[in-house]
Amino acid sequence: MAEAGWRIEDVDDVRLLRCEALEAIPGLAHAFSTRIADGRSDFDLGPAEGETPDVRTRRRRFVRAAGFGAREPAILRQVHGSVVVEGVQGWPRPPAADGVFQMAPCGEEVPVPAVRTADCVAVLVADRRASAWAAVHAGWRGAAGSIGAGAVTRFMTAGIPPADLVVACGPAILGCCYEVGDEVVEALASACGAPSAYTSRAPSGRTTVDLHAALRAQFAAAGVPAGAIHSAPYCTRCRNDLFFSFRAEGEASGRLIAAIGPAAGP
Repeated sequence: MAEAGWRIEDVDDVRLLRCEALEAIPGLAHAFSTRIADGRSDFDLGPAEGETPDVRTRRRRFVRAAGFGAREPAILRQVHGSVVVEGVQGWPRPPAADGVFQMAPCGEEVPVPAVRTADCVAVLVADRRASAWAAVHAGWRGAAGSIGAGAVTRFMTAGIPPADLVVACGPAILGCCYEVGDEVVEALASACGAPSAYTSRAPSGRTTVDLHAALRAQFAAAGVPAGAIHSAPYCTRCRNDLFFSFRAEGEASGRLIAAIGPAAGP
């Protein structure tokens, strides 16, 4: 199943979403999870801490299906901020951050940068030579805090210019469903530019925000070519059959994971 540069596939009975632009980078693996596995819709990949044995098993299944082999996901304690940390082996506990950046020599065993979502945007970023990669969690607060631009800056400090990056924004609550207050629009304007590019008016009269469009504006302003920024054609609330959505399900909602890193060997 494919739609405008994105593809849904089942690998070992785990349903995944892929961005074709990231797939085209040799040696790199990535995936956005869905709520579907084994024909069921409860493939919840769980919290940052205190995960159950079942959640750990599901995470291992996702990581293998995504193409990372037996490596572990570098899970964060996400705080809706703008901090991007280095992915390292053996964190004693998940750090409070909303992005993981990584560079690693070929063949080195490192955890897989990963972020969890249930309406916020999971953003996967890589350079075209697969020498560095990052996973970022961006809700409106993270976008307002310029987490996308911060991720680009981290690549630049590693000698990788924005023109060499590919960005994939995963399924999220979009302008069709995401009603917000004026304070959200004001906060986004300083980091994402003119609100007219990512806001509209709902039938209720309230303002709606398209988080994909806001992040596209931020990444483009940071120097990433517009043609290298790709947005999944799915709203998590509209497609609650395929993705978890906090707005649709509340506290009962599960969590999705998006991950990126070197592909496992054959």
